[in-house]
Amino acid sequence: MTGRQRNYTPRVRTTRPLGASRTPNAPPGAQLPEPVSQDGLWYIPPPLSQRLHEKSALGLRTTDGGILLTPEEVLFCHWYRHVPLTNPGAWLEREMAIDSGLEANVIAMDILRNGGERVVPMKHLKTRFPNVSPNTWAIRFERHEAWRQHAGYSQVRVQRTHDEVDWEELNQWVQSVLENNHVPELCVIDDELDATVYILSHEQPKGDQILPSDLTPDLYNELDSFISRSVAVENGMFISDVVSWPLPSIGIEHFSGRFLRHEEYEYLQNLTKDKTAKNLYAFLASQRLLLRPGFKYGCLWRAYETGISVEHAPWLIQPVHDAPTNWEGICLAVRLAEGVNKRWLCASQFEGDWTFLNIQRSG
Repeated sequence: MTGRQRNYTPRVRTTRPLGASRTPNAPPGAQLPEPVSQDGLWYIPPPLSQRLHEKSALGLRTTDGGILLTPEEVLFCHWYRHVPLTNPGAWLEREMAIDSGLEANVIAMDILRNGGERVVPMKHLKTRFPNVSPNTWAIRFERHEAWRQHAGYSQVRVQRTHDEVDWEELNQWVQSVLENNHVPELCVIDDELDATVYILSHEQPKGDQILPSDLTPDLYNELDSFISRSVAVENGMFISDVVSWPLPSIGIEHFSGRFLRHEEYEYLQNLTKDKTAKNLYAFLASQRLLLRPGFKYGCLWRAYETGISVEHAPWLIQPVHDAPTNWEGICLAVRLAEGVNKRWLCASQFEGDWTFLNIQRSG
């Protein structure tokens, strides 16, 4: 016996054919000029250049009033502004021989400009934005902004799913983007030449749990007594006959006692021996978070702001040494987290502090 079959219409994949317009707007009566190679870019003369630049934020102005376009801008103009290419297939083949990753930038330009947003390659903006990271591909201006005067909304980075991730460099990039008052935006292109856009941010998760330092001297001594009589069990320690446990966020109540994971036991043992643990668990515990295993979600911990019986865990936390090594793995982890209404955080030490990088799908 089978379940009821779902009836649905699959999403149509965009194939972006060359030589065909992708805009419903009618072409002009007279054919527009074709781009001409100049200084490694593609030249469009006035008066068309003025309209493309001022209205659509396309190209870099030249002294004669023309503009120079990047290859991804050329194809955007070919599809949406009726700019002709005599042999677009041969043109694209030549450009891809120069830049093997061109198709990723072309798709990013098409996706991010959909809806009227203005996406300007950094090649055109180096003088205007001198402090931008070399890993930023473009700056995006929202469609209601006067793009030539506005500081910009986001910095855009383009990756392929199989690109390896340098987590330290990625944290540096995010920090650099935030210091420029921009939103870090990432466009990941998969092997079907489809795109997913992500927003990146640095978060500092905090909770409201009781800390050992909040305990009265009597309760602290009681905690010390509990720790001293714990016995080793598989994957942790067990304390029997616990009537009243002073730290609800630490350990699991079971069999009329308390099970402590190794990290919890080490943390409490250090405290009761007046030692300071500087590992990730100790830091998160100091932020008053309740941490529970995240193996069901493919991460080390799920983190709660308050009690388990009060709310679901808003965060899934993965230490950088266990984090995915390419964007395919990251996209999978983020998709799983968002499917259960959680935010995925990669924890690492950056500039001497614990940093939590949040990656979430846009829109």
